[in-house]
Amino acid sequence: MQLKRRAQPGMYRRPVQVEAPPPATRDAFLSHRSVDKDTVRRLAADIESAAGPGRRLKAWLDEAEIRPGQSIPAEVNRGLENSKFIALIMTPAYFDPNSSGWTDAEWHAALHTDPDNRRGRIIPVLAADCPYIPMLLRHLLAIDIRGNNYNRGLDQLLSILRGDQQPRPVAYRGQLIRSSGRVDRATLVAERAVPDGDPDAVVERLSCNLLPIERPPAYLYSAPLRADLVTRRADGTTRLPLKAELRERIRQAQLTAGVDRPWTPAFRLVSDRVYSFHEMGSDESALSAIVDTDRADDPPSDLRDCLQTEEQRKLVISLLNMSLSRHLRRCGLLADDTKASNRFFFPPKDGQQNQVHWRPFKKTVIRTVAKPYVEDGRTAFWLHQAAYIKVVFLGQRLFVQITPTWLLTEDGARVKGGPEVGRVVIQWTGRERNLSVLYHVRFWTGVLRNGRQGPISIWVGDQSAEVATVPAFVELQHGIRHDQKDLLQALDELAPAIASMEDEAEVQTRTTSEEPVETSPTEPEAATEEESDDP
Repeated sequence: MQLKRRAQPGMYRRPVQVEAPPPATRDAFLSHRSVDKDTVRRLAADIESAAGPGRRLKAWLDEAEIRPGQSIPAEVNRGLENSKFIALIMTPAYFDPNSSGWTDAEWHAALHTDPDNRRGRIIPVLAADCPYIPMLLRHLLAIDIRGNNYNRGLDQLLSILRGDQQPRPVAYRGQLIRSSGRVDRATLVAERAVPDGDPDAVVERLSCNLLPIERPPAYLYSAPLRADLVTRRADGTTRLPLKAELRERIRQAQLTAGVDRPWTPAFRLVSDRVYSFHEMGSDESALSAIVDTDRADDPPSDLRDCLQTEEQRKLVISLLNMSLSRHLRRCGLLADDTKASNRFFFPPKDGQQNQVHWRPFKKTVIRTVAKPYVEDGRTAFWLHQAAYIKVVFLGQRLFVQITPTWLLTEDGARVKGGPEVGRVVIQWTGRERNLSVLYHVRFWTGVLRNGRQGPISIWVGDQSAEVATVPAFVELQHGIRHDQKDLLQALDELAPAIASMEDEAEVQTRTTSEEPVETSPTEPEAATEEESDDP
């Protein structure tokens, strides 16, 4: 007897032919309540009128798609099936349990085919404050178009509809400055890292400690030394004068001309040529006592060209730092001659503590910039507000870099050193973060302005340089939504408290045999050339 093989379930069933979904004819289905029609009409118009590469975007809006006599459920169903994305225009009315239920049906249908929205077809769009959002939708990151956020939210939505590649977050502080000149996450005093995970796609701007030089001097002048200053040695080699000898010659020439207060113009001697921002082609030149005015370069070198080569760029930056040093001394600051030539501090005022009135934003506050500390009836030392201030070249642009610090002196002028000084400075500066550093930078910006309105103006030879009073900023493409604050407004409120904390700081000095430490945790490198010329 032949046994028959038992048929297995589905053994002789024909394979089911599954039709592919029709190609999308609309980019976004705008699911909304009729009471929010004005907002949705504006959004639909902005989507379809947005300029961009390739074809125009198309939005599905019921009043534009459903004609009289057509089946509303059938057309809504067709719209859901034929749209690439489904945008839920979320308002309190959208989730109203007493509504007709159309919006519930639409987002339920979208979620049914992809419960965790892994394909990203559902786009929640927050159009108004929603006290209630269903639990199944709460985990989805919404695009915010409320109030002033509309334009930014629209840009995010358009980026998704176009299929633009979305920027990914980074978790470290990277590069220096972009080719466009914007600071890009480094050269910062302020500290801010993008958190791990997926931050919100919001633009954040963080101020740093760089003031852009908006209008640098236009020309660099040069001329050879006067022939009588170049001598021949017995062995036939050429002897060039020391810079101190040149400064003295300039001083004597000014005294002979009847100048009451002789001054030294900023210049550099390279081989047998003098370089400066002072014009050198006439006998009235500030450097005519040491250069051959008849052989001065004509025309002078364009500063933009000089910045393109490393050797000339160092020369230009050195001259700019000399001019900056003179400007800071005219602002009433003292230079620390024991360290790099770019550290400056406030002196006492008539032998007493020095207080400065300034405005962080709108309010005026008082800051003590030099004060004595008395122990056992005598002044143990003085505490001074100080900063490393120098010109730097980054990303094809010139900046004034401000690095705030503290400085201790024996008597208000002689700088105090030693390991205990480093410990005190680190104790204070090590705790400072964004707002405190912005406080310092804004303060020093006011000092550089020297009581004048408008941009910072610095005399550079016979020319001038204009420096912006608004710091350069770091732009991050990710952050925390709704976490942006007006830092200047906050600074106005907290500046008195920061100043009070400084005044109440207790300094403890003690002798130690441990290894000395640096006097500032953020101390920059020495300037290209250490200058001690009197202004």
